[in-house]
Amino acid sequence: MTGGFDDLGHSRPDTDREARQGLPEVVFGPGKTVAEIAGVVASLLAANDGPVLVTRVESDVAAAVLREVAGGDEGSQGEYVAAGRLLLWRPAAPRGFVVAVVSAGTSDGPVAAEAAAVADAVGLTVRRFADVGVAGLHRLLAVADDIAGADAVVCVAGMEGALPSVVGGLVGAPVIAVPTSVGYGATLHGVTALLAMMSSCAAGMTVVNIDSGFSAAMAAFRIAVSRDRAALRRNGIPVPPGRVADTGATVERMVHLETNVDDVTGEVLGHLIERLLVAGAADAWVAPVVMKKSRPAHTVHVLAAPGAAAECERIVFAETGTLGVRRVVVERVALPRSTSVTDVGGHPVRVKRGPWGVKAEHEDVVAAATALGLPLRAVAARARASAQPAGSATAVSEPVSDDASSGLTT
Repeated sequence: MTGGFDDLGHSRPDTDREARQGLPEVVFGPGKTVAEIAGVVASLLAANDGPVLVTRVESDVAAAVLREVAGGDEGSQGEYVAAGRLLLWRPAAPRGFVVAVVSAGTSDGPVAAEAAAVADAVGLTVRRFADVGVAGLHRLLAVADDIAGADAVVCVAGMEGALPSVVGGLVGAPVIAVPTSVGYGATLHGVTALLAMMSSCAAGMTVVNIDSGFSAAMAAFRIAVSRDRAALRRNGIPVPPGRVADTGATVERMVHLETNVDDVTGEVLGHLIERLLVAGAADAWVAPVVMKKSRPAHTVHVLAAPGAAAECERIVFAETGTLGVRRVVVERVALPRSTSVTDVGGHPVRVKRGPWGVKAEHEDVVAAATALGLPLRAVAARARASAQPAGSATAVSEPVSDDASSGLTT
């Protein structure tokens, strides 16, 4: 493998695209044999850690490719998304970017399904709105507010292709129009819809090829990547060419809830924090403040994904009796992380690993230290040391005793 591609004879998959653009290399399935598709997939799985996609694959071919690839290297288990005719390995983690996939009629469903499947595979959060064409405008208006809440909108329509123009006049998010080949003779297999969308009076609309749900999803993904890069720059994080950052950082849209309370006991606040975390809050904390009239009080803070914010807000109202909660949409820069389990003196300890170090799970360290009769620092250091990959430069700062009586073995 040289020069950023792998020469397989029958094809040359681009193994450098993810690092260069932040985009996965995607295989167009039609016209290739099972062996050719499997060979390309195996090459991409070996070259990168990100998702690998094969589009426009029928179920029988997909089953054969899955069998052949699964017989190869470890970690090669894939899945077939039948609705989108998509073969997928290693789907991306959610990046907090919401894309609405809006289709005019049920006949446009297969193209919309492809857009939704690809968007989901690359880490976008998909919301589907089906059968809301302009022939029944009240159906579209009934969900217009929900569509407007998305970060980007994919509009799929055949016939006269009017839906994207209407949606483009209702929402502020980028609109990506997909003409389909659905319609009667004068639609010219989608050309009528394509020309109508390209001639739209909705300013700034993106138009992709006929029936190309894949292209629409990738256009939305490029918008998401660009937004992440801009947010990282605003937060003072240098962004090199290619991926969002060498660390693999992503930017997530979150909701920050807060309220001041001066008549809630510490016991109730502690219970509130636990309830919020169980309800799906990403974080919850309480900080002491001084309110008007110099009264000591507490500010309750909650950080939640948009889908969990309403329930967290309800819990804050119910548990504190507050009369108001402030709500602000914020951005969170999130680094990739993984969790593994290591053995310390016969006791399992979970260890979290990020780009710049590892940290042992405190509850597991406490349990192991209590059982072994050792200091927390010693157990935590040994857990981190055993979780380090060979050749890692990450330092373990706490001293670890080599006393044979410690019950620990290297």
